[in-house]
This record gives sequence, C-alpha cells and structure tokens, in this order.
Amino acid sequence: MIKSREVPTELRQFNSVFNSLIYRHDVSQIFRDFLEIVICCLGHGTQEKTYFEVINRYNREELENFSRLFGELMVFYSKNTAENSWCDPLGTYYELLAGNYKKSAFGQFFTPKALCDLMVQMTMEKQNFGITVNEPACGSGRLVMAANAFVRGNKYICQDMDDICCQMTAINLAFHKVDAVVYCMNSITIDEPRRTYIINHELWKHKTISILQPNKKSP
Repeated sequence: MIKSREVPTELRQFNSVFNSLIYRHDVSQIFRDFLEIVICCLGHGTQEKTYFEVINRYNREELENFSRLFGELMVFYSKNTAENSWCDPLGTYYELLAGNYKKSAFGQFFTPKALCDLMVQMTMEKQNFGITVNEPACGSGRLVMAANAFVRGNKYICQDMDDICCQMTAINLAFHKVDAVVYCMNSITIDEPRRTYIINHELWKHKTISILQPNKKSP
C-alpha cells in the first residue's frame, strides 16, 4: 500500500481508490488491467472481447472502483491540460509503485518533467511543425508530451519494448490530443510490433480522443 504522504496531492484520491483493490489482487496486475480497461474504453467498441476478459476477473465493487480510478484520471488530465501544461499521472504513479513494490513486475523510472522540457527546447524549433518525429524509447511518453506542448501540429511515431510503457504512452497522448502511433517493439532490431496503438486518428474530424489497435481486433 502506498501511503498518502508519498503521493502528489492531485493523485491522493486516485491512490486511495487504487489501494482498495490490492487486497485480493496482485498490484502489477491491477495496474496492467486498469491500463487495458482505459484503452478498451477509448477504443469506442472495437475491443469488447478484451474488455470483458479483463473485467471478469473482478467483482462488482472492484469494477466500481476501476470506474472511480478512470474518473480521477480524467479529472487530472482535464485540470492540467486546461492550464496549457502537460502531465504524466500514469508514469508518476507507476514510479511510486516501482519504489514500493520492488519484488513485483515494475522497474522503469522516467525522465523528470523539467529535464524533458529542457531537452525539447534544446532540440526543437518553434517553426518546425507539421513534421513527423520519432521517439524510439518512449517510456510513458514524456518527451513527446513536452515536444507537443512546445510545438503543436506534429505527428509522432513512438516505440518501446515494454507494453506497459506503450499503454501509458498511448493513454497520455490520447488525453493530450496528440496525433501519434505507438508500437510495442524493439526499435533497434526493428522486429514485428507485438501491438500497435493508433492515437487520435482524424481527431480534427471526429472531435473525440481515441486509441485504435489495428492488429488486435475483437471478432
């Protein structure tokens, strides 16, 4: 259990709800399932089989808590993006889990926000918009979100070997209204992607954030 004092103020209610789920289930599985549920919801009916496979592991009260987690996440994104900032609630909470559950399936730590902003300011120019940018080790998508906040109007291609990282990136970029494709793959050996996430396809037309998975379709 992560104590409230260890959690940023804006994530304390999220943490309280998450802690209510850990008594019957593995912590890393809960986090994975939460990411999968969010992605299925943003798939707008294209991932119903996966959605029901995940929720069938939980009872009614637990599913209500997953709904509350989703609500807390949406509030966090809404508040921060309204202030013309970028945020990474998933990566931040993931790092807290990694620090508290060292024997579980957690391990990554991500570039601090201030350093992401500095790296973007050193490598990008304001007039460079309408281009395609590659991020071969996306983590939770922090550099892409920092780049999007600095220069809007670009498309991003992201890769990471870890599917948890790819899922966090997909969700983060969806809520930040970034046009992107995320591949779960080894960007060095250029192997076949295990999963692909298309983020906000034609958002300008549909006005709805989305995550589509062309190589993982429900029947």
